[in-house]
Amino acid sequence: MPHTSSELPAAGDLPDQTIGAMDHDRPWTTPMAELVDLLRLDELGSDAFGARHSEASRNTGHVFGGLVAAQALVAAARTVDIGRAPHSLHAYFLRPGDPAAPLRIEVARNRDGRSFSHRTVTVLQHGRTIMEMACSFAAPRDGLQHQLAAPAAPAPETARPDHEWLGEAGEEMSPYGTTLDAFELRTVGLGRDWFTERVAPGTATQVWMRAGAEVPDDPILHAAALTFASDMRILHPAVRPHGLGLYGEVGAATIDHALWFHGPFDAEAWSLWQMTSPWADHGRTLCRAEVYSLDGRLLASVAQEGLVRA
Repeated sequence: MPHTSSELPAAGDLPDQTIGAMDHDRPWTTPMAELVDLLRLDELGSDAFGARHSEASRNTGHVFGGLVAAQALVAAARTVDIGRAPHSLHAYFLRPGDPAAPLRIEVARNRDGRSFSHRTVTVLQHGRTIMEMACSFAAPRDGLQHQLAAPAAPAPETARPDHEWLGEAGEEMSPYGTTLDAFELRTVGLGRDWFTERVAPGTATQVWMRAGAEVPDDPILHAAALTFASDMRILHPAVRPHGLGLYGEVGAATIDHALWFHGPFDAEAWSLWQMTSPWADHGRTLCRAEVYSLDGRLLASVAQEGLVRA
């Protein structure tokens, strides 16, 4: 989402998602090459790092939580021994970010055990915390193995890229997504009625994703790209039972976000995102996603609580 907050703001504090308020000649999306560049953090010393905003954030006036979480994960990984991969992160978005001010990311080394390394990451602007993240890294170990079977889904080649369809549909549908993002998205069944059709609660939204450009051969960068993607479309299942779209009709914001990495993630390969929303009330919603490889392996699980107001 393009806005981060852990509180229930007044209606006037919700992100301005009015299409006419944005400069459509400047990008709403973040190409993968730009994302990779934004994941190159500046060393500020003493486990502190500096990070920059995307051009899309500067254009829209909103900081994308998925990018901040990805940058925080990279910062934490820089303090962990090579060979330990991230296995979970839990983030709270406390204040809206300021796209005109750089980010300061501070990492606390809570513990380095024989199997796990635990870190707390604080992201600051103007001397105030805008996001807190707890994340953990683990050395590979043998153990019991099982997983849910991957859901049935049409092959990615059978679905059109979302940005092509949205580009033809015009800005009355959404100016966001009309250009290629860091990930190429192919939503199963996407069409003009998709945004307004009421579906039963719990109906899964299926989206195929793969990197829109090459990603350097660094497992942490691929994990950070997954973190970025995990915040891209996950709130859509919350509004579909009500026949609403996230663009213009509903103000939405991420409150907290959790991601579990079940194995290595290849951002350049197709992954199927199966997204559902089991609950919404009190202006909040819970959404979940399972991420599968093309051959059916469960790669990651995601859960997000979001603020949604029509």
